[in-house]
Amino acid sequence: MRALLRGALYCALWYGSIVAGFLFIACPLLPVLLLSPIRFRKCADLLFSCWELYPTGLLELFGVKILVSGDHISPYESAILVMNHRTRVDWNFLWAAMYQACMPEVAAHKLKFILKDPIRHIPGPGWVMQMNGFLYITRHWEEDRGRLSNSLDYLVALGRRCQLLIFPEGTDLTPNSKEKSDNYAAKHGLPKYHYTLHPKTTGFSYLARHLHQAQYLDAVYDLTIAYPDYVPQSEVDLVRGKLPKEVHFHVKRIPATDVPTDDLMLRQWLEKRWHQKETILQEFSKGKAFPGKVWPMASSLPLRAAIGFWSLLTGATVLLLVISPLFQLWALVHSALFVALSLFSTGFNQIEMGWYWRWKTQS
Repeated sequence: MRALLRGALYCALWYGSIVAGFLFIACPLLPVLLLSPIRFRKCADLLFSCWELYPTGLLELFGVKILVSGDHISPYESAILVMNHRTRVDWNFLWAAMYQACMPEVAAHKLKFILKDPIRHIPGPGWVMQMNGFLYITRHWEEDRGRLSNSLDYLVALGRRCQLLIFPEGTDLTPNSKEKSDNYAAKHGLPKYHYTLHPKTTGFSYLARHLHQAQYLDAVYDLTIAYPDYVPQSEVDLVRGKLPKEVHFHVKRIPATDVPTDDLMLRQWLEKRWHQKETILQEFSKGKAFPGKVWPMASSLPLRAAIGFWSLLTGATVLLLVISPLFQLWALVHSALFVALSLFSTGFNQIEMGWYWRWKTQS
């Protein structure tokens, strides 16, 4: 029972902070989009960077250690991040890893995920991720190529140096997904992997070539995540309070000059990286640590400030939703707006991009 209460509190604070940020800060920013998409994007990125401190602080508060080794991640670079997808909740620990890996830089990173399209429909988190410019794919390449092209052209036009995270495996490691990966390996004469899935190379190759051609790729970061004690497989585990004691990340920076520009060579390059990742994870399973020095723990002061601010904001949101008819109407109107965007459009970020190009021709 104690673990269940602990997990429920963790998830309630995490989810509540997103809803609070959406209603109190993100929605009031919407008029800025009409006036200046450039300013809106800067404000939205800043808001999300401030929120990312909160899940990082929550992990520290609930006793989860995030250990990062390898290379520093520069928040000033335009980069692609490729990472293995061990569980459905890897992203929950990634915020803390990025916070540590970007130190000692003061500037916050601008991480944007490339996710499955259904995720954008999740009330609260999906809406905020749309407003933060996350990229969504449908697994239908003709449509996805157009979406990716529009999104990348938009980021280049804004001059925003951001980091794009992609999970080349396409899904997390489960018995079912491993069986499919093994069948693929047998069909194509490839080795069977035990700690990863064979990567899907189409999306990565397109991203790298597009950014290369725009002269907007500074580096590719290869991130490897591993769990030495307990592996939470889904959000249900988090709700039950089954949190790991430690989560390890290893970062390898590859300069853009060392990344191929040809489609076939890019695919082979990624497959080679995944073969190396499998070997690294095999060694991790024996020693419960990645090679190299672990980065020192980042300062806790910003995290404590984030805990205080976002917890108070969450409490104020709950209180106003109970006692204020005006705030209830505000929440209802904006929730209905994003539900409509989910049902009848390709998402807020696509509308933002379309408005930017129209705004640019008029200004």
